[in-house]
Order: sequence, then C-alpha cells, then structure tokens
Amino acid sequence: MSECHWEPSRSGDGWVLVNPLNTTYKGQLSKYRATKAILFTCRQWYHVGYHLLFRFLFLLDPSKLPSLCFALDRNASLGCLPEIENILVSIIHQCPNLENFTIDWPITPSFLPIADALCTFSAQSLRSIHWSLSPAALPRLIWTLDSLPSLMSAFINFEPSSDSNDQVDKTLLLGSASSLSLVLPSLEQLLLRGFSSDFVDQLIGWSLPALKSFSLDFIAQRHDLPDVLEFLKYHGSSLTFLDLNTIPAIDLSSILDFCPVLTTFCFNPDWRLPFHAEVNSQNPGAPQPTLLRSSHAHITHIGLHQLLHAFTPSITRGLNPLLTPVATYMIQRTNDLTFGQLTRQFFPSLKVIRVLNRVLLRELEKNNGPENVGGCFARWEWWEEQCRREDVRLEDCTGALLGELPEDEEESESDSDESEVQFKPANALELKQLLEECRKMTMTRQEPMMFSPPPMRWQ
Repeated sequence: MSECHWEPSRSGDGWVLVNPLNTTYKGQLSKYRATKAILFTCRQWYHVGYHLLFRFLFLLDPSKLPSLCFALDRNASLGCLPEIENILVSIIHQCPNLENFTIDWPITPSFLPIADALCTFSAQSLRSIHWSLSPAALPRLIWTLDSLPSLMSAFINFEPSSDSNDQVDKTLLLGSASSLSLVLPSLEQLLLRGFSSDFVDQLIGWSLPALKSFSLDFIAQRHDLPDVLEFLKYHGSSLTFLDLNTIPAIDLSSILDFCPVLTTFCFNPDWRLPFHAEVNSQNPGAPQPTLLRSSHAHITHIGLHQLLHAFTPSITRGLNPLLTPVATYMIQRTNDLTFGQLTRQFFPSLKVIRVLNRVLLRELEKNNGPENVGGCFARWEWWEEQCRREDVRLEDCTGALLGELPEDEEESESDSDESEVQFKPANALELKQLLEECRKMTMTRQEPMMFSPPPMRWQ
C-alpha cells in the first residue's frame, strides 16, 4: 500500500511514475546529505554524529563499494580491487551498530561470508534486511535467520540463478536446516518475492509471535504456489497487514477467516473464485452467493492488484499477446463481481480502496483515462459511484482519487502563481530527526565508541 508519486520527465513533455522503492532510496540519499551537513557544522557534532553515517547501509551500486571500504578502513591499502564479498565483509566488520542492511543485487555466490559477518558483528543490532537470493541459498538463509534474534523486518527476493534449471530447483535439499524450528521473537514484517514456496513451507513450523505484516509477491508464476492458507492457519491470527499478489487464486473467505484482526488487505481481483460461477445472472432476484461467508469487522483499507483488463484491455504489453474477446470478458466480469462485493455489508469499517498497479496507472495517463470501448469508461463510473454511495475513497497507487491524473505543467504553474509563495527547507524533517539523534547520543551514551572518527576536513 506504499504510495507512488508523479514526477515530470527529464524531457519535460510528460510524467514519470516513481515507485516507493526508488522514493526510499532518494530519501536515504537525502538523509545522508543532511547528516553530512550537520557533521560539518562544528567539531563536537562531527565527533558525535559521524557514526550515524554507518548505521544504515543501502548498497545499490557495487562500483561504490571500494570508496566506502576506504572510508571505513583508512589505514589499509586496497591495492587491486578484491572480491566484492571481501569488501562487504570488511564494511560489516567495521559497522558494529548496523541496523539496516539493504543490497539491491543478487548476492547468492557471496552470501555465506556476508551472512557469517552479519551474524558475528551485527547479530544484536541488525533490525532490517533486504536481500536477493536464489532458492538454492535457502539452507544458508535459515541458519542466518536463526542467528539474528533482533530482526524486525525482512524483505527476501528469491530469484533463480542464471545457471539454474527446473530440475535443480525441484531437488533442493535443506539438509540439517530442515529440522530447525526457528523462533524469531522480534520479526514484525516479512516480505517475500519470487520462488518462495520452499521458504513458506518452512515458515509454517516456526514461531513468529510478533508478526504483524506479511506480503507475498509471486510475480508471474502460475505453478508451485506456496501453501498460503496453511501459513495463515498458524500465523494469521495476529496479522494486521496482508498483501497477496499472485496469479493463481486463493480461497478469499478462508484467508479472512484465518486473519480476524486484519486492517489492511491486498489481493488480486482477477482471481476466479467459486462464487463467480454460482452467480445467477438469469434471475437477479434469486438469492446470490457472496464473496465472504461473514463480514470482516476490522478491515479499513483494501488494495487491488492487476486490473489491467478492466480499463485498458486493448493495450499490448511487452511480448504478451492480447487476450481473446471471450477471455477479456470473463476477466472483466470477474472484476465487476468482486468489486461489487467490496461494500460495507461485508467490510463495515472500510474507508479506502486503492488500485495498486503502477503499469495500469501509466497506461491511464498515456491514454488520458479508461478506454471508451468494451464498457471500460462505464466501469470506472460505476465503481466510482459505488464508492461514493458507500462513503469509501477510491484511490490509485499515488493516493490520489482514481481518475485524477497529473496536471499539465502550464496549469500547475498558473496555480502556483496564484498561491502564496512559502520558503522552507525540503529536508526539514530529516534535519530534526538527525539533530535529535545527535542530542541523544551526546547525553545518553555510556559506552565508548568502538573507533574514533577520522580527523575533520573542511575540504
């Protein structure tokens, strides 16, 4: 449910939709810049705040690793470029207070020494991880998680390695890791993407007492779907956030029965569910089947994935061929029947329905709205009217009302001329947070720092 936002394109002739992950990276870069600005304010703040630079590591570009390693180990000469894993191990070794470790490229070949370094030097401080691994690294991952008791948030992307094949994946052996029954007492948020079936099977038998948020993105896979219902049977009772983005359908009624305190639920309205086939369109006055067996009292926000065929069915996407008219009609009918059940009758606390697909929003922006053929525009009007009648806000993935596309540059400039100009720093919030952290470190630090910061240089 994280919000995207629009930015003007570099050419200035359109708009670019920025996803939440890129927004996070930009925010972290902004925080780094603000931290450096504070460090060079005075010598005392430099001495206290220098360590703030190395509590969060966002590693997006491997070419930047040598300079980071040099900053942490000024007395050692790098010489020729060593292996990436050696650089990462050196960096982790010298960040004993590391809380967030994000790597945005596959690390399976180097995962063993990286994981060993994290478990050795950052086991008690590490709170958040973002890794991309192949399914073959699952045994190492299980042993690593067993050594990180303070972990609160984990994003794991399972991507097959370039030299893997289906036969290798099917014969995956976990060894002694399969007998581990992990206890992760602090894990509150778990996000899985890709080939995660084997990992979910292991999760079923683990103890996750603090888990509040679970997300599963099965991308375009149609086979070997994880046993989501069995997982929710054991871990769904305490979940408040659940996001399931899969192409194969999952029994929605059972999902919500296992998750009684959910407040946010995201799913794929393209799912063909049993009640769709039971709807009697020939006799609308007859008793009709429903989406749920009983209403869910706590859900306030619903997120909808996919929906590409609901508003722009005739647009070609990559190498995927267009669906036949019959297939398109069946998906659209499924969308309509499902959306028609998203009312306060079944969700009495419902406040927001958000369309999450960024591809769809880009297509709507390029097409200047839904297509006029196949009832697409009428569908948008009907959905909007239903939400207005139910007092529910219908949003796109930016958090704006669905149908409110970004204004032209000329219109936004005219609006800004009429409004009062206000000058304030764009990173005021980051500055306040960093100043507060510096103050706390100055007043409450009881243990000496593991190493002294390098001499202050003004140029």
